[in-house]
Amino acid sequence: MSLELPPDEMRRLGSSAVDLVVAHLEGLRDLPPLRVVDPAELAPLRSPPPEEPGDAVAELEAVFATALASGSQVAHPRQFARVPGPSNYVAAVAQFAAAGVNAFGASWLSGSGATALELAVLDWMRGWLGLPAGSEGVLTTGGSLGHLTALAAAASDRGVDRTAATAYVSDETHATVGRAWRVLGFDPGHLRVLLSDERQRLPVAAVAAAVAADRAAGLVPFAIVATSGTTSTGAVDPLPELADLAAAEELWLHVDGAYGAPAALCEAGRAALTGIERADSVVLDPHKWLFQPYELGAVLVRRPGVLEQAFGLDGAYLRDVTVGAVQMRDRGLELSRGARALGLWLSLRVFGVRAFREAVAHGIALAEHAERFLRGRDGWEILSPARLAVVCFAPTAGDVDELLDRTIADGYAAPSSTIVNGRLALRLCTINPRTTFAEIEATITRLEELR
Repeated sequence: MSLELPPDEMRRLGSSAVDLVVAHLEGLRDLPPLRVVDPAELAPLRSPPPEEPGDAVAELEAVFATALASGSQVAHPRQFARVPGPSNYVAAVAQFAAAGVNAFGASWLSGSGATALELAVLDWMRGWLGLPAGSEGVLTTGGSLGHLTALAAAASDRGVDRTAATAYVSDETHATVGRAWRVLGFDPGHLRVLLSDERQRLPVAAVAAAVAADRAAGLVPFAIVATSGTTSTGAVDPLPELADLAAAEELWLHVDGAYGAPAALCEAGRAALTGIERADSVVLDPHKWLFQPYELGAVLVRRPGVLEQAFGLDGAYLRDVTVGAVQMRDRGLELSRGARALGLWLSLRVFGVRAFREAVAHGIALAEHAERFLRGRDGWEILSPARLAVVCFAPTAGDVDELLDRTIADGYAAPSSTIVNGRLALRLCTINPRTTFAEIEATITRLEELR
């Protein structure tokens, strides 16, 4: 039995896929941004696969009608929950092209083109963040693997005793940092989780005091993990001051910019992120504020060679593919990896950097507009002002959870909730360039009708 389709069937299937995707994007506003699905509704997807061939187009249409219509529509203009993923069509087509030829991105010999694209986009991001020329990086699946990669490289570079090493984070630091710390074999009890200040930022004085106490106790202070755009409130830790402290104490400064770092593209974001250029490592997720399909993350490391020192591998089966100056397999955990950079490379070439810059600035402006609109109406309290396209607020009366449930069931918009200074809050993350100012106002008006 062949695992090939005839050329005419390949074209029919591809054409159907394009039509279905375009129809989905055209009709996004008519869909609920979040649809809670009963497991029984999707149970047929788990039925045994057929023994005999089926019709490819019919099967694809069925998937669009069930699996791809379920859960969260992360590209929806009124999807404000957590950090949405407002992808773009050009990058999706690029992913199809890379998958269609099954491009390989682990070694120069087998994937020189994919490697060249990856080096290009990494250098573009390096420049946007102001990291020095020569800084290196690798594309990952996202921030989770990014933090693991960066901390592993830092530990290798510093040669730390993982039983004695300590690191410093705030209670607003993303949970995946703590998981990476634990998985890498560091003592979980030596990850110092410090209370954030009233602006949800990592307090420099508290870090300095914790470093001094740990040194006095015979431990080995190792790293500070700062955040440029916390998930809950969009807060940016005091990067210049933390960089000063890290330099004085000879600590590794890692910055989690998974969603917030691309804000450096525009003037307002660049001002908020001052100091990120001094980091030893930065993680960012192009599948968030660089409008790429899942899964695409990036790690940038200030000093050349640190990643290869941590992740380089060898074997008899690799001896004839170790040619060329760069082997991306030696910069991270993955040996088998595709052409991850093509979507970002192609969409930047097609739309231009200015379009990305304006899209990022638009997201920041949307949150600021939401804050102004809320302040001009009765019954709302701002709990955290608009920062890097996130604003948090609460009704002056009524239950936040109940209001959120009613809003999701209503189907017009999908905010999420968080806790700000001990209080339950509604939260809008407005990074989608499809979102209009009118939709921000309509979302808040709808919340008023539902509370």
